[in-house]
Amino acid sequence: MDPVVENAKMKYRMLVVDDKASIRAMLEEVFLAQDFDVSTASSGEDAIEKIAQKRFHVVLTDLSMPNKGGIDVLRAAKSQHPETEVVVITGYGTIETAVEAIRLGAYDFLCKPLNITELERKVAKIIRKIELAGAGKFQTWIQPGVEHLVGASQQTRDLTKMILKVAPTKSSVLITGPTGVGKELVARAIHEAGTRREQPFVALNCAALAPGTLESELFGHESGAFTGATARRIGRFELADKGTLFLDEVGEIDRGVQTKLLRTLQEGEIDRVGGTKTIKVDVRIVAATNRDLKSAIAEGAFREDFYYRLNVFSLNVAPLRERRDDIPALVDHFLRRYSLETEKEVCEIDDEVIGAFIQYPWPGNVRELENVIERAVVLAEDGRITCNELPPEMFSAAAPPNAPSASAAQSASLMQRTDQMEADLIKGALERFKWNKTKAADHLGLKRTTLQYKIKKYGLD
Repeated sequence: MDPVVENAKMKYRMLVVDDKASIRAMLEEVFLAQDFDVSTASSGEDAIEKIAQKRFHVVLTDLSMPNKGGIDVLRAAKSQHPETEVVVITGYGTIETAVEAIRLGAYDFLCKPLNITELERKVAKIIRKIELAGAGKFQTWIQPGVEHLVGASQQTRDLTKMILKVAPTKSSVLITGPTGVGKELVARAIHEAGTRREQPFVALNCAALAPGTLESELFGHESGAFTGATARRIGRFELADKGTLFLDEVGEIDRGVQTKLLRTLQEGEIDRVGGTKTIKVDVRIVAATNRDLKSAIAEGAFREDFYYRLNVFSLNVAPLRERRDDIPALVDHFLRRYSLETEKEVCEIDDEVIGAFIQYPWPGNVRELENVIERAVVLAEDGRITCNELPPEMFSAAAPPNAPSASAAQSASLMQRTDQMEADLIKGALERFKWNKTKAADHLGLKRTTLQYKIKKYGLD
């Protein structure tokens, strides 16, 4: 999210939403005096339209307004721009709804009558969070709706292009890749970049449930349908109506449940367990698996017709060891996240740590990298991560060389020339600034961790 810059001074964008003109005017005056770029909206509908047209760092919204209320504004803000922070303003009679707003992603809420000092304090905390996170300085995706995915490798750029092509359609998508690569994040990106982004995204881990329980979770059940069914239960398909249903670990679904799912995908209707009424649903299916489904078909464990119904579009997420150029961006992302969560300003990483990250094969993929960074931030002293904060097993496993594909071999000479040019530029900048990495990184327009990674990659140290 890019800040407004006037006279070389950073401004943060704020949207004030309230149906009372006096409150809008008061809040606008308060935050204009603090040099915010303030926009106002007199209704939820007006706010949602403004959010669709412009990104805001902070949204202050009244909860109770005619027609579209604060919850609608919150949903729109988080759907369009997940990094926008929303503060909900509520009367004492609607505290329960305000707590629900927090569950939906609101930063905080304030009760009326407004305590302006407290509101200013909360907004200041939001701005500090943005500044610590380096907002406006680092962006890895070019489209709204997929900002929560992080990466700079060619594989990630290719995946981005496919997501943006697939997202506007209604077709089913099958995401493949090993455990821990971020398949659910890809599913959410498909949902948020598509036309259903304001509708529900419902996720279900199919491997965690027995067949009977899974069927009830998917389709719901009526009271008395089986022992223990004391009340009607709405299933995930109904909850996801008009939106997206993400079926994680779809390869673990029992064949009997596969048959019922196939009918639902073909007919667009479900029957609750124990029910007699057919229910129409409009749900987009995004599924994910770490299994080889074609092998499962050959073994009789997976229905071929169900596979082809799921696999209208196929997206593969490569393991981290095959897209090491994503590591600097991911390290920065997790470093910011856990620095904020632990309220520790951990800003630097030793070169030896970056070297270890390059050499390690990452069997747990992005999830393992996240865990390593979280641990390191907790243990770090003096705002710096050293090898002492890394798990010992990272130094006993060397990364196996990646076998080049045929297409990679064909373009190897071009990549080598590009790499050589980049290496020469980096070496020149380092020599110019007498190996001051911070100054060289600023000169090259790189994050310091990215420069450290490239120094190791090209053997410049």
